[in-house]
Amino acid sequence: MKMHKTIAVITAEVFDEYTNRILVGIADQGKKLGYDVGIFLMSFNNDSTSPIQIGEENIYNLINSDVIDGVIFICGNFNRTSLVKEIEEKLIKMNVPIIAVDCESSICESLNAKDTELFELITDHFIEVHNCHEIMCLTGMEHIPQAQSRLLGYKNALKKHNIPVRDDLIVYGDFWKATAKELAKEFISGKRKLPQAIVCANDIMAVTLCNNLVNNGIKIPADVLISGYDGSHEAMENVPSITTIFPLNYDLGARAVCFLHEKITGEKADLVSNQKGFIITAMSCGCGENIAFQVENHERFHDYSSHYDMLYRSSGMMENLLETESIDELIKRINNFGYLIHGLDVYMLCLCDNWDHIEDDDDNYIRDGYSENMNIRLVRIKDEYVAKEVSFKSAEILPPEMKKYVNGPDTYFFLPMHFKDRCFGYSVLKFDEPQSSFCSLYATWCRNINIALEYMRVRTKLISVNQRISLNSIRDTLTGIYNRKGFKRFSETIFKKAKLDKSKILIIVADLDMLKSINDNYGHIEGDNAITVAANVLNTCCQNNEVCSRIGGDEYAIVGCFEYTDKIINEYIDYINNYFDRYNATSSKPYPVGASLGLFCGVPDDDSNFEQYFNIADKRMYENKFERKKCRLN
Repeated sequence: MKMHKTIAVITAEVFDEYTNRILVGIADQGKKLGYDVGIFLMSFNNDSTSPIQIGEENIYNLINSDVIDGVIFICGNFNRTSLVKEIEEKLIKMNVPIIAVDCESSICESLNAKDTELFELITDHFIEVHNCHEIMCLTGMEHIPQAQSRLLGYKNALKKHNIPVRDDLIVYGDFWKATAKELAKEFISGKRKLPQAIVCANDIMAVTLCNNLVNNGIKIPADVLISGYDGSHEAMENVPSITTIFPLNYDLGARAVCFLHEKITGEKADLVSNQKGFIITAMSCGCGENIAFQVENHERFHDYSSHYDMLYRSSGMMENLLETESIDELIKRINNFGYLIHGLDVYMLCLCDNWDHIEDDDDNYIRDGYSENMNIRLVRIKDEYVAKEVSFKSAEILPPEMKKYVNGPDTYFFLPMHFKDRCFGYSVLKFDEPQSSFCSLYATWCRNINIALEYMRVRTKLISVNQRISLNSIRDTLTGIYNRKGFKRFSETIFKKAKLDKSKILIIVADLDMLKSINDNYGHIEGDNAITVAANVLNTCCQNNEVCSRIGGDEYAIVGCFEYTDKIINEYIDYINNYFDRYNATSSKPYPVGASLGLFCGVPDDDSNFEQYFNIADKRMYENKFERKKCRLN
C-alpha cells in the first residue's frame, strides 16, 4: 500500500451519515497532507462470534505496520466490545501513532466531537423561540463522553437563562431505542409528567420516542416538543419530521488526521475546514420544516442511495451471478453489475491463492489472515472492464497495480470477501468522492459476490468429486486400468475418430495364461498378482494414447487410433513379450506369467462397426492361445 504515507481507518461501518461525515473529513485532510487513507470495515456488525462474523472481522488482520504509518480507530460503533480489545492488542504491537475518534480507548488519546455548543444551541432554541422552561434531556450512557458533552450543553443553556437544572429531568439512555420506548411508556401511563420539551442526544432516540408517543395519542408538538441530534435522513423523513442538529463531523475527521500528522512528522497542520453545525427545524418543534434543506437532503439521498437501491432491486444480480459455470464468466458478470454502485471509480477483486481449495480437505481453508500471495481477478475502472490476473503480496494491502489508475494520494475501502469463516480474499473500492460511501448497497453488492464465489466453489468441488466417482466407475479396482464399462465408453469414440480421420485402428486382445491353475495351486492372492502383472505389461506398452482395459477376469483389450506402422506394431508385441520374460526371470514366483495375444490393425471401412474388428483380434488371440498351450504340453 506504500504509494504514499498511509493512514488506516478502523471502523465497523460507514453506512450512516454521521460516520460518513467523519470519513469525508479524514479523506480531505489526508489528501491535503499527502496521505493515502485505507478504510477497513465490515458488511455485518453483530455482537457474536458466529462463523460469518469471524469472516467479517478477518479484514482487520490485513493491517500491518510495514505499510501503515498511523491509525484512526473509530471504536464506538463496534457491537462486539471484545473485538475492540482484540484490535487494540494488535495495534499495540504495530507501534505506530493511534488516535481514537468519537470514543474512548485504553491504548491511545481520544478526539471527540465538539458538540457541547451545538447541544446548547438546540436547548437555547426551545427556550428562546418556544418559551420552554421545563425541558428534559434524554442523553446517552453516563460513562460515554458524547453523552456527557451533550448533557453539558443542555446544562449550560439552562444556566445561561437562569433555569434550574433538575435531576428528574435528566435521563441517561442508550443511544438506541430501548430507553426511548421505556420513557414513552412512563409518559403514556402517567408515571412521568410530560415536560414542555425533550432534547434527545441522537436522532434514533428522538424518532423512537416521538413515534411511540404519537401512536398512543400524544400530539407532537402540541403536547410536547422533541428534538434530536445527528441530522439524519431518518429524522427528516419521519412523520412528523424531527427538529435536529446537523453536526459537521467533517471537522472531527480532519482533526484526527492532523493529530497523526504531527505525531508522524513533528509538524502541525492547518485544518482544511473549521465548520461547526446548525439546527434543522422541523415539525416536532412546531417551527415547520426547513424546506430548502429538506429538498437538498432528499435529492442527495436519492442520488446516493434510494435510486441505486431501486436499480439493485430490479437487477436480478444474485440470480445472474449464480447462473455462471466458470470463474472467468463469473468475473465478467460481476463487472457488469458495477453500475449499481454510485460513484464507483475503481474496483479490484483480490482473491487468495487457492481460494477455492478444490483439492484440499473441507476443513483445510484460510480462516485467519490472508494467503501470502493475492491475485487480482477483476479490475473495473469506472465503466471499463480490465481483464487481468496479477499477483501481489498481501502484506502490501493495496495492490501496486492501483498506481496505474490513480493520481496522487486517495481514499480506499477494504471489505472482506468470505463465506462464513472461509476467507476468499478482499475487495478494494475507490469512489469518486468519499460521500458516496454512506450508501450500504456496496456491502450488499459484495455479499452477493461472496455467495456467488461459494456457489462456484461448491459447484467446482462437486464436479471434481463426480468426475472422480465417474472415473472410479470405469476403472478396475484391482489393476487401476479401465474396466469393461470404460472399454465400451472409449472404444467406440476411438473407432469413430479412426473412421472420420481415415486413420488406422489398433485392437490388441490379450488373455492371461493359466489363471485357473495359479488360483487352484497357489491361491487367489497369487492369481491377483498375475492379473496385475499382465495389466501393468499391457498398460505400459501403450505409447500413442491407446486405452488399456480389463474386460473380463483374465481378459484384456488395447484400442488406439494412430498412423501405425509395422515397426510400431512389432515394438508393442516385443515389449509385451520381453516384459513377461524379465518378470519371470526375477520374480521368484513358482509360476510363470504370460498372455496370449491377438491383434487387428487397419483403416476401418465406412460401413463397418467396431465389433467386427474386435472379433477378428479376439479370434486371432484364441488361435495364439491354442498354439501356446500346445507348446507348453510339448
